[in-house]
Amino acid sequence: MENMDYVIMLRESLEKKADILRVLLIRNKEQTAILQDPNSTPDDLEKNMNMKAELIDRIVMLDDGFEQLFSRVKPIIEENRETYADEIKLMQELIKRVTDLTADVEASEYKNKEYAKTRFANIKKEAREIKKSGDVVSSYYKHMMSPQTTADPAFLDKKK
Repeated sequence: MENMDYVIMLRESLEKKADILRVLLIRNKEQTAILQDPNSTPDDLEKNMNMKAELIDRIVMLDDGFEQLFSRVKPIIEENRETYADEIKLMQELIKRVTDLTADVEASEYKNKEYAKTRFANIKKEAREIKKSGDVVSSYYKHMMSPQTTADPAFLDKKK
């Protein structure tokens, strides 16, 4: 394979990473909607997180491949900078775009983390309130059904 093909592969790898990061941003927006929707289910959130995990795995694979290929091609590029000037310029622009997209993804991940904390805190609070209500009802029922309560003279009819 010609050296130019390797350089093109590096560029294409960066393009794929940028595309995946754009999709990841979309998935983060969907996750935000899920976390803010009180009618969403845990299954909705899990499905979204699984899709995001697949995207992240693909990014990791692309990064690993890029690093391996770059380490092989770097000396060739440095020796013939003018030959690959156009591709280098495109890659520099792509790296800037990928960096910006990565920052956007990280920011939206942080926001979603905060939404998730709030959502899970509210769910915990609701669960405690339900348990507390259940405990009160149970206590009342036990008290009313106890032998001392049912035989309490205050409830007996004193008229004969």
